[in-house]
Amino acid sequence: MKLNKIFLILALLTLFSGCSPAQNEIIKTPNFIGLKVGEAQALAKNTGLNLQVVLTQPSSQYPIDTIISQDPEAGSDIKKGGFVKIVLSSGPVTVVVPNVIGKTFEEARKAILDAGLTIGKIEEIEVDTPVGSVISQSPDPDTIVTPNSKVDITISIGTFVVVPNVIGKSVAEAKSILESAGLVLYKVDTFDKPVEGAPSGIVLYQYPMPNAKVEKGTQVLLRVSK
Repeated sequence: MKLNKIFLILALLTLFSGCSPAQNEIIKTPNFIGLKVGEAQALAKNTGLNLQVVLTQPSSQYPIDTIISQDPEAGSDIKKGGFVKIVLSSGPVTVVVPNVIGKTFEEARKAILDAGLTIGKIEEIEVDTPVGSVISQSPDPDTIVTPNSKVDITISIGTFVVVPNVIGKSVAEAKSILESAGLVLYKVDTFDKPVEGAPSGIVLYQYPMPNAKVEKGTQVLLRVSK
């Protein structure tokens, strides 16, 4: 009779203690770092633990939704049924590529560096847009990239033409030829003295010289015989 009372008291103590021997079991915390959330949840369930996401933060090392740290650390003692706090990766830090098309090189350079990016290849091409302006870029504007990514730009060096030879022409003929070539006749000088064998008003000198390669719209000086 006395023995039965002892067993009854022990049973009641166990019932009202609010825990079982299994709940007090100490296990080793698994390593969750590098696992995707689904994988980590499966491992936690099999181990008898619970996961608690406490933070998300950018990471260039771990893909999005991958565990990058945990508390307690792997190998630490923890009660079965306890909580492991985890931090998830929100993916790498990203930057939006600014639109630098139409800007001067210095304006484009500043915008790219201010965005946390770097200047990549710089190409110069002949095109009929203002000299020194950016006409294309890669990646395109508003592209999402990682910090310090390179932005390649293409810059206009204007349009070049070959200066035609107008020596021996009249001023009217020379003007027409120059304008057809995309050049501008801005001044006509006359030699101080007549040139032997040269009719009056004939072009004897021009600058820039014939066959020179100049920017479209360049002004041309002529000197004609007296």
